[in-house]
Amino acid sequence: MPGGLPFIDEHSVEIEAEIQTVWDSLIRSFGSATGGGLFALYGRAIGVEPLNRNGVLDEIGSTRIGFRVSEAFAPELLVLRGRHRFSNYSLTWRLAPGDHAATRLSAITHAEFPGIQGRIYKALVIDSGTHGRVTRRMLSSIARQSTRT
Repeated sequence: MPGGLPFIDEHSVEIEAEIQTVWDSLIRSFGSATGGGLFALYGRAIGVEPLNRNGVLDEIGSTRIGFRVSEAFAPELLVLRGRHRFSNYSLTWRLAPGDHAATRLSAITHAEFPGIQGRIYKALVIDSGTHGRVTRRMLSSIARQSTRT
């Protein structure tokens, strides 16, 4: 349990690419988030911390809206932590060599949802399946970027 947070879920994908290529795609994909548009508006509405974009994603202390890098061990581990009014959470990206030059990329979520408002938020975002769909979409996007020639 990173930081004592309860396990929520884990989603993984096997990518036909070398681990460094997948790492670079992860950093480029997640790291390019500018915080514009709907996501930034949503972040402000629920009070995410941090609310800025600062630094290179694979460096400890760097931020993206809703996430701060708390651990980074290229090309195997990236731990992002954040919080807002309804939750404290972490998103851990793990990369492991697979068979035949493939890489297994996993996204592991831990979170707590204090109080009645937290439980309502969890029902809307986690229990509804929305979080899982968004996470799988991120994994698919990183896989596509990793296998482009």
